[in-house]
Amino acid sequence: MNRKLLFILSMLFCFGFSNAATITSTGTGNWTATTSWIGGTVPTINDDVIIASGSTITLSTNVSIKSLTINGTLFASGDPIVSTSAGNILVVTINGLLDFNTNQSSIRFPAGTIVDINPPGKIDDTGGGCSNQVALYIGTVKFAVCVGSGNAEYTFAQLNNLGGTLQSNPTSNAPVCEGNTLNFTATKDGADGATLNWHWSIKLPGAASFVNYPDKQSVVSFANAISGSYEANLTYTTTYGGSVYTSSKTIFATVNARPAVPTISTSGATTFCDGGNVTLTSITGASYLWSTGATTKSIVVTTSGNYSVQVTNAAGCQSLSSSATTVTVKSSLPTPNVVTITQPTCVIPTGSVELNGFISATNGQVYQSGSSTQTYSVSGSNYTIANLAPGTYTFTAQDGVNCTSLPTASIVIKAPDVNTWNGTTWSKGSAPISSDIIEFAENYQSTGDISGCSCKVKAGKEVTINPAHTLFIDNGLTVESGIGAKLIFENSASLIQRNNVINTGNIIYKRISPQIRQADFVYWSTPVSPQKLVDVSPLTLGDKYFRYSGTNWVITNKSTTMVVGEGYIIRGPQTYSNTIRADYTASFIGVPNNGNVTSVTLGSGKFYLLGNPYPSALDADQFILNNPILTGTLYFWTHNTPVVFGSSYKYNVDDYASYNLTGGVAAKTATAASGNNSEIPAGKIAAGQGFFTETSSSGTVTFTNAMRFGLNNQFFKQVKTSKAALVEKNRLWLNMTNEGGAFKQILVGYIEGATNDYETRYDGQTIDGNPYLDFYSVNNGHKLVIQGRALPFSDTDIVPLGYRSTIAGNFTISIDQVDGNLVNQAIYLEDKTTNSIHDLRAGNYTFTTSTGTFDGRFVLRYSNNKTLKKVAIEDVEQKILVSSKEKIIKVTSTKENITEVFIFDVTGKLLYNKKKIDNTELQISSLQSNQVLLIKTILDNGNVTTTKIVL
Repeated sequence: MNRKLLFILSMLFCFGFSNAATITSTGTGNWTATTSWIGGTVPTINDDVIIASGSTITLSTNVSIKSLTINGTLFASGDPIVSTSAGNILVVTINGLLDFNTNQSSIRFPAGTIVDINPPGKIDDTGGGCSNQVALYIGTVKFAVCVGSGNAEYTFAQLNNLGGTLQSNPTSNAPVCEGNTLNFTATKDGADGATLNWHWSIKLPGAASFVNYPDKQSVVSFANAISGSYEANLTYTTTYGGSVYTSSKTIFATVNARPAVPTISTSGATTFCDGGNVTLTSITGASYLWSTGATTKSIVVTTSGNYSVQVTNAAGCQSLSSSATTVTVKSSLPTPNVVTITQPTCVIPTGSVELNGFISATNGQVYQSGSSTQTYSVSGSNYTIANLAPGTYTFTAQDGVNCTSLPTASIVIKAPDVNTWNGTTWSKGSAPISSDIIEFAENYQSTGDISGCSCKVKAGKEVTINPAHTLFIDNGLTVESGIGAKLIFENSASLIQRNNVINTGNIIYKRISPQIRQADFVYWSTPVSPQKLVDVSPLTLGDKYFRYSGTNWVITNKSTTMVVGEGYIIRGPQTYSNTIRADYTASFIGVPNNGNVTSVTLGSGKFYLLGNPYPSALDADQFILNNPILTGTLYFWTHNTPVVFGSSYKYNVDDYASYNLTGGVAAKTATAASGNNSEIPAGKIAAGQGFFTETSSSGTVTFTNAMRFGLNNQFFKQVKTSKAALVEKNRLWLNMTNEGGAFKQILVGYIEGATNDYETRYDGQTIDGNPYLDFYSVNNGHKLVIQGRALPFSDTDIVPLGYRSTIAGNFTISIDQVDGNLVNQAIYLEDKTTNSIHDLRAGNYTFTTSTGTFDGRFVLRYSNNKTLKKVAIEDVEQKILVSSKEKIIKVTSTKENITEVFIFDVTGKLLYNKKKIDNTELQISSLQSNQVLLIKTILDNGNVTTTKIVL
């Protein structure tokens, strides 16, 4: 109720009384005593009187005052009258006690007096006795009595509870902000009286007059209130005791202006790519509310949308929303996928990167950054960036529409490693590997095979690749020009190159033809260019250099440069003995041959003398397979038989060893003299080796790097070669001899890829050049020194054998050797003349013959009766069967599960590997056909088997 007192006091001040004072009581005493008031001044008509708390003042006379506030106690003694000046409304505020001295006392206030009772303030009779004669009058109305009716409007208790007389007390929800709703609410205090009514009069900001509102409207509302001060007057009326009573009050309500609509500034473009952002800032305002809910002056935007802001001023009023700022975030293209990184090599000094995942679009591009920058046009989903110099690069996709992708991870293009021999050690700390560029900066002697990407011998340095060692390089060989620069390949050493590149500088390639006589011819070819015939054997007579035309031997000028890939025969040096053999070393000096070598066009049905063009061995199987114009059998001269001197030198044609896909047979070994070559060709044509072959149709013969091989020690000489156990070849060699030195060897083999019909690649016809003896197997009318037969093997198979002899007498047929699964197979010889079957395992078979040709006398068989059950050769001992049909390789184990399979080509390059097979069979169909392959099989029990097949 204190706010009512403040209102009343403000009303009184508005009337502008002069000389007004506030007189406050002190202690206890009579109203009229000067000692009862602070300052000794008794109140008068213009004074505001305060009965102080704790003070008791007795009023027993009539007084005139401006207002009265009772905080202590005011005793009314007798019937005092309190009046006020004309035009003033007396306000009596009771916060303490209005008491009466006797049970007959009363107090009178002027008409219209406001009595405001604020608990614990009250009107009561505490000492004189309470009766209806103790009364409070307002004007002529007996307004309240202590108890009973007494024709009064209220009792003291009722009036205390009601808070006094009717008092207008309007309220509002001000202050409010412009645009919000301003409400004025009608409230009151005190007793309602008999006919309560009220009404509003309100003047809007800037208006000249008030607007009156209907009676009894409790709330007056202004939606979208305008800024400024609203003046509102609420007037209540009622009647007390038939007299009209009025209470009015005016209040002011402030509507604060809202801030101006803010504007937004941007830190940059509002359209940008994924990963970008823009800062939006409100230019005005003290506090902020963004459409995102943020309350900071600025916000950082990373997503598309419409953004607005409202600001709030010091009065707490919020502006309207700013105009929306539209932010557009464009999608980025996908980051390209890195598919393949190709590093530089010693031949190709730049690398490449294959990328995919591009979205096909007009103006598609790849942007390269890093060690160098470049932009490439892309039209599909894949693109390869070539010619990248060593460095670090990243790549992004762009199309002019969408945003540039994020970059790829950094891609490092590495320069090839150079591994340099300094005379003591390698610069990388270990021997070169296949990706290294090998440089010899000092002299070097090989201690084993060396592999690299390329090789260079620096000027003035001497490098020797020792016997049986191989220098493997993928690319080019350079021997720098300069005095003393040498790269020497000793006998049986090899240089193998994988790629068809050009070499620079000369090598010295040494090849020993062992144990020759002066009249012996050696079959040569050149592994270098250029090479003159005379430089192969400078001490040979000038008319003892020959080539073969396909029909005849042709004497060739010794100064002729040897044609690469062709064979030549050169007689021994004139200084050599014709009775005592000696090794002969030829030196080939020139640029080593590399890459494809193609012969001139060869005629059909003729023999040609060809030669290995490389400084490494040549795989005979691969050579035969890759040249379909050849019949498939190769012939190697051994010069075993001494020349017969007379009017002309006579050479024994039977001194040719033979080889085809089935295998090889040895040449004549007339005696056991030192130097005789009884070697069986193993399928590796040594560097510098010339050989005969026959054509089945016209065309050219081509040598390729894929045919090159590291085993380079079978030059048809007396050095022994380790016999390779090729398990897919199951073979038997038979010799026919007499005590006079006649000799002929044949081969019968059960070979993967062969059939029981005549096939030039697996079957080799006898040359029949020996005037005394020929021995052969017979198949479909063909007399064969080598016969290939089909798998699977059956012990019921029989092979007719024939012979021709110009000598009557005793001859012996014996087993020279067997391999594969024929090692444990019974072998018999049936003699139809004697009607006997002889066990060749038990001993040699000696028989007597007359002169002539006997094609049907003998039969090779594998049982001693003619009705034995069939037994597959694979079941005798072998646990692995490897076969190929319609370009599919099938590996089968008869007992153990297969654990792992490797497949190599003849150069040793790994073509295929599969682990954890855990089955007894594996089929492989992903390899290129028309090549010789080595299949290495590992079983669960650890057994390792290597099989050679022709795909």
